[in-house]
Amino acid sequence: MKHYILIVNLFLCACVCSQNYVDLLKISASTTPQNKFDTSTSKTRINDAFADLTIPIKINENLSLITGFIYETVQTKLFADGNTKSFGSTTLKLGANKVFNDTWSGTLVLLPKIASDYVSIGNKDFQMGAIGIMRYKKRDNLNYKIGLYYNSELFGPFFVPMLGLYYLSPNKKFETTLMLPLQADANYKLLSFMSVGVNFNGQTRSYHLTDITPAYHSTYVARVINEFFAYLKFNVSKSFIIQTKVGQSVARSYRVYNESDKVNFSLPTLYFGPKRHPLNTDFSNGMMFQVVLYYRFDLTK
Repeated sequence: MKHYILIVNLFLCACVCSQNYVDLLKISASTTPQNKFDTSTSKTRINDAFADLTIPIKINENLSLITGFIYETVQTKLFADGNTKSFGSTTLKLGANKVFNDTWSGTLVLLPKIASDYVSIGNKDFQMGAIGIMRYKKRDNLNYKIGLYYNSELFGPFFVPMLGLYYLSPNKKFETTLMLPLQADANYKLLSFMSVGVNFNGQTRSYHLTDITPAYHSTYVARVINEFFAYLKFNVSKSFIIQTKVGQSVARSYRVYNESDKVNFSLPTLYFGPKRHPLNTDFSNGMMFQVVLYYRFDLTK
């Protein structure tokens, strides 16, 4: 069966061909304690939900099409004296995975997206992204990756060069997946049904907002998160995995800008062009609690 499926797990931005499983569906929900605004006694929670579905379509032994979708929704206050705001995105995955030889394979996926508060949908809510990854298989339990992610964020073109690897120890107890600067994960199997691990998630995204305040009809929020988690992973069955996670955010921001406040282009943590002026203030970093459900396909069946 494993010769009929070649998949890219885009939530991790990595090829998984050397693993003995693929994650077809990931669903997560997270929340935080109250976070204090910098210039006020007002506080807010952050609640978000996420779903990532990947559907492969085999063309031949060396080529598979990739489709699916990513959905996310976020609820939090953006202004200290404002109400809780909901926004999110819906992304379509359209791409292909190509195996060139025994050591090299590549993936290219287009990522058209609606990122919005869904008050009204127009051109300002649409973004276009793409990800390309080349993978070098060193051994069955080790591969290296290089890639580039691009998205037409509302603040300007956003580029993320990526370097990564996947490694599984010979005794199959220790596993690590890296795709820096976006993702990092390491876990160790304590029991046949339970593993302990740590991971990092870095993300920069923007969402169009309508009438966020009476004075601003069209704005956007730039969401920047850097999250460090410790977790327990439970193998409920070969197909269903549950993670329970507790983490801490670092340099987190949900800054609202006027729609015309843009940069020329950006890289992670670097912005080139005019200085932007946020309309709101930041709230504090803090702890996070998350539960993740995976539907996993075992390639050894």
